[in-house]
Amino acid sequence: MAKARTTRASAGTHRMTTGEAAVAALAAHGLDTIYVLPGVHNDDFFDALAKTIGSTSTAAKIRTVHTRHEQGAAYMALGAALATGKPQAYCVVPGPGLLNSAAALLTD
Repeated sequence: MAKARTTRASAGTHRMTTGEAAVAALAAHGLDTIYVLPGVHNDDFFDALAKTIGSTSTAAKIRTVHTRHEQGAAYMALGAALATGKPQAYCVVPGPGLLNSAAALLTD
């Protein structure tokens, strides 16, 4: 029988969660604000965002703007992108949340 291959993180290294990797990627691309409507589907992402609040790294600080509706999050990101000329981001739950934000997402 073949032995399952396992890997271990070496001492002193930190294994990133998917949420932490997503937040790090947003910060690496210069995003300083994200427009959101949290939900249970993206709790890990918001846990990772919360970890950046007390961070001393200036690259990791991302301001979170909570909205009341998915369309609000998407249109706020669109408005910020049009006003600043820089890419913006928003985060909503999958399914109906994404569908509710589709109008702003598809606006050119």
